[in-house]
Amino acid sequence: MTFESFFVGQNSALIDALKGEDQKLIWIAGESGNGKTHLLSSLCNQYDINNKRIQYLSMAEAKDYSPEIIEGLEGLDLIAIDDLDCVVGQYTWEEKLMHLYESILSSSSRLIVASKETPKGLSFKIPDLASRFSLGLLFRIDPLDDDELVFAIQYHANARGFELPDDSAKFIIKRTVRSVTSLMDILDILDYESLSNKRKLTIPFVKSVLKLN
Repeated sequence: MTFESFFVGQNSALIDALKGEDQKLIWIAGESGNGKTHLLSSLCNQYDINNKRIQYLSMAEAKDYSPEIIEGLEGLDLIAIDDLDCVVGQYTWEEKLMHLYESILSSSSRLIVASKETPKGLSFKIPDLASRFSLGLLFRIDPLDDDELVFAIQYHANARGFELPDDSAKFIIKRTVRSVTSLMDILDILDYESLSNKRKLTIPFVKSVLKLN
């Protein structure tokens, strides 16, 4: 994933903050499917290309492991923690996160966090941890409106080498899940079926492929 494949919409300030390296702590809030994971992955890829040391962790997956897995990460250039809300409320995890936060203050590492809510919107067991996370640069990903969603899926369709007509794009937006992640999955399906059947993406064909009445 890259920043170039992310439809910016109203989120240009967030992209600029991520690409720059002067912000040590950035917190990204937003609903599932709005692109938080895409942005974290894009930043990790950018650092990796520049031969920098990175660690990406999804707390949705890591929550079943020992919190000790985040020990010593302050020695890296970038720590990207996704789905942090999945471990908020678990005291042992919060203790380790507090230690990580304190450690990066005296290091050159950056900590980028993604969560469904802002620190104040989560139920931390350690109130000081919420307060300290709130000192970072906070962004909420704005969901795309209908026109932006249409533009986004047409942009990605063109990037993949196929045409998605305006009427078909608008139909997809109105009749399917509106999250960007889900729409990209739908484009994968339509791309495959269009090539396999040698069909243009008309509304009747889209209806048939997606099994929409």
